[in-house]
Amino acid sequence: MITFVHTADWQIGKPFASIADPAKRARCQQERVEAIRRIGELVRQRQAAFVVVAGDLFDSPTPTNATVSAALGAIGAIGVPVLAIPGNHDHGGPDSLWEQPFFQREHARLAANLQILLEPEPWELSLPGSGAEDGQRVVFLPCPLRRRHEADDPTGWLRSHDLTAHGNATRIVVAHGSTTSFTAGGSQADDAEEPAEVNTLALDRLPLDAIDYLALGDWHGFLAAGPKAFYAGTPEIDRFPKAGQRPGQVAVVQAGRASEPRVEPVAIGRLRWISHTIDLGNDGPELLDASLAAATGSESEQESGFDGCLVDLVITGSVSLAARAELDRMIESWTARLLRLDLDDRTILAPSRDEIHDLAERPDDPIIARVAGELLGLLDGETAGEAQRPPADVVRRAIHLLYGLAANASSAAAQTEPARPAVRVPS
Repeated sequence: MITFVHTADWQIGKPFASIADPAKRARCQQERVEAIRRIGELVRQRQAAFVVVAGDLFDSPTPTNATVSAALGAIGAIGVPVLAIPGNHDHGGPDSLWEQPFFQREHARLAANLQILLEPEPWELSLPGSGAEDGQRVVFLPCPLRRRHEADDPTGWLRSHDLTAHGNATRIVVAHGSTTSFTAGGSQADDAEEPAEVNTLALDRLPLDAIDYLALGDWHGFLAAGPKAFYAGTPEIDRFPKAGQRPGQVAVVQAGRASEPRVEPVAIGRLRWISHTIDLGNDGPELLDASLAAATGSESEQESGFDGCLVDLVITGSVSLAARAELDRMIESWTARLLRLDLDDRTILAPSRDEIHDLAERPDDPIIARVAGELLGLLDGETAGEAQRPPADVVRRAIHLLYGLAANASSAAAQTEPARPAVRVPS
């Protein structure tokens, strides 16, 4: 049995445009390169013979020169052969990235161990110190995407290929796309970035008995697509995962001629994408702070803390005017701490009677007091007819804005109040 690492969907150079802060975007982009280095560490730990990348090494067919150099430098440091095919993001074909002079120069200088399989034809690897007679030869059967959308099944050429010509070599299919079984069920189609009718792999039409392992890419979580067919998923998570999805992993595989492969998912990703719902209840903003601190805290040196977390947050419950102001301050703090905060704020503003009456009884602010009194009347239904009365939520938000204006006015008055002269006490 031969041990190797199967991975896919690195998408180096992903822009992360939804992250506003440029330093945080750069952090997310750099972690994708660091994931390659962690794959290299895993290769050395497990004494893997090679690495298979089942498509989408880059996020775009036109990555920047800096992105190309960073990726190739990390690949070169892996030290064992790395075999990759083009996927839908970095597809091949005439004038593709793989044929560009800069890529080819950097490839030769930084990552001589990288082999890009651009054609649907067998490619053989003889492992060091092994010969043809001991079964340590590996034949790769690549199914590269030569364009973003392939209408024909990329694995179709294998149906007419004579696999017996490869003797006792271990036979590994490398393909990128959606499988017909998952597309029909809808689960994989839900995660696909392309229409279901393109880049579709009809694995059930392949001579599976003559194939030892199918290394697949496109689905971003680890997934078994059959006894010998697996999606490795993306090694560094790049989106909020769906229920049951297992991203942030690679597959350590043991395979051999005519043997059932042994496949183990291994966690590689560092960034944490967290979906979280908080009902503030009677605890108010303090619960938000404590809950996010618990959700984003690290439990080991290997796990990133809050500065390596992206959070999709839903907040429910009701808050008073004072609690709303504190809640806004906490949200501001957590937005600064996290790599990304997607907030769905469903809280209801519920000013207390004391807060509203305090606004309506401000002799130094007659305008604020008068408006507060009118809003209180609307809230109690004492003014305006039913048809003209605005919704209660709109009135509460108007009171919230008025509360903020009053607080700002008080703060400004405190800052402009003349200092009182010091009183000398006779000795």
